[in-house]
Amino acid sequence: MKIVLVDDERSVIKGLQHIFAKHCTDHEIVGTAQSAEEALHVLQVTKADIVITDVMMPGKNGIELTRELSTLYPYLYIVILSGHAEFEYVREAMRCGAIDYLLKPCHYQTVIDLLDKIKVKAAERETQQEKSSHKQLLANVIRGIVEVPERWAVQHDLLLAVFADLETIDARFEELVTSQLLQGNVEREAMDSMIYEGKCVVLYRGVVESATFKQLLNECRLTLRKQNRTVVAAVHRFDGGSRSIEQAYDTCLKYCEFLTFNDYSAVMDDDMYAEQVKQLEPFAVSECFSGDRFGKYYASADVKKLRPYIESILQQLHRTHSRVEPVRLKRELLSELIYLEHVIKDHGVEPFFGHQIDYNQELKRIRNFKELQGWLKTYLMSAIMCMNDETHNPHYIQTAIRYIEMNYMKDLTLKEVADAVYLNAWYFSSQFKKYTRVTFSEYINLIRIRIAKEFLRQKDLKVYQVAEMVGFQDAAYFSTVFKGIEHMSPKEFQQSFLISNDS
Repeated sequence: MKIVLVDDERSVIKGLQHIFAKHCTDHEIVGTAQSAEEALHVLQVTKADIVITDVMMPGKNGIELTRELSTLYPYLYIVILSGHAEFEYVREAMRCGAIDYLLKPCHYQTVIDLLDKIKVKAAERETQQEKSSHKQLLANVIRGIVEVPERWAVQHDLLLAVFADLETIDARFEELVTSQLLQGNVEREAMDSMIYEGKCVVLYRGVVESATFKQLLNECRLTLRKQNRTVVAAVHRFDGGSRSIEQAYDTCLKYCEFLTFNDYSAVMDDDMYAEQVKQLEPFAVSECFSGDRFGKYYASADVKKLRPYIESILQQLHRTHSRVEPVRLKRELLSELIYLEHVIKDHGVEPFFGHQIDYNQELKRIRNFKELQGWLKTYLMSAIMCMNDETHNPHYIQTAIRYIEMNYMKDLTLKEVADAVYLNAWYFSSQFKKYTRVTFSEYINLIRIRIAKEFLRQKDLKVYQVAEMVGFQDAAYFSTVFKGIEHMSPKEFQQSFLISNDS
């Protein structure tokens, strides 16, 4: 390794040069300096791996030099030279980026041991950089930014595997997968792996039977299951064409989505996917949900037809026990939802969903069939909630008011009530104020104070007890809200009621 020595004492530099010349011949001193400024100049014109610098020097000291070098040359290994009395400075230098220190006078064996330690660190860094380089290359190939490199070209097919999990997949997950595969005697040099788009991707360029590789992947899956992680995996065999890895990744994603959507924990390959698709029962979204029919019922405000139709849709979905192809299902549902929007717009009716929905993104976020049922139920039920009753208030406002009156004593949130009426919280908030003429929080306070007045008529109840009973955690805040509405404190109200009763 190439080394620069920095010390204001020439004798110290000569002593180190002697040690290197006699005991460390595989390392080279490429420069010396007697000040921090001189060291910075040397490093501008000389490539070095290690800087050994004194901690105490005139002008800029070793701590300041360490801080500056760590910024300018982050790859440098910086070692501090120090006397026993300067140990506080050494600790400060270590915090600034130095990796170790040498005590003066330096013994040759201490120098040798330190250099051996740095060589190990350098080898680890090089390995890590090589891994990062491989990962970046694999990511760029998957994205289609670069073509498959020539060094990956082989005379046989390649294998791409993808692991997906509902939980976070991180570097530890990747390490577990690769170590498990290596136990199956796959070639380490022929395997690249990375975390990409929240999934663990493994590219294998060695010679192995598809069934054998699939079995290894399944053993990984079972090992992860013992750690309470329900993962799915997909593997696809392909040739090494220019865009083949990009296409193979998309294929594996399709297989993983099929498994996840149907709550089927397995390793899926090309043959298994083809077999599963063959066994799928015919299922068309339009047979249970028609955007045209639903839109016309909603536009005509025909609750008597719309409510049973929604129940029929949800029942048919609930009775679907067989596996379904998620890509086709979501595509058909998207088509019906878009058509529903057009029907409502053509009839000049205000949409029940309240704001523009990106259906494509919404459906992409849905991970399994159960989530799809829940999302569709919320979406469809919001239509019922938006229909006006005889008071000209939408059903969802009446339902929200009933919900608040039944739960006023709890720590109610806007989101909780909005969820109860199947609406987006932001839209519900604006509509609630539109119809009640007060904000959500103001309405809750009005309800709580109304009930509190009834409790305060009981002379044996304290103000703080009443506050807790109607949902206020802080008695002082309760008093502030009460006074703002009734123009007197809770205590004054209670006393005035008792006086009027006595008279």
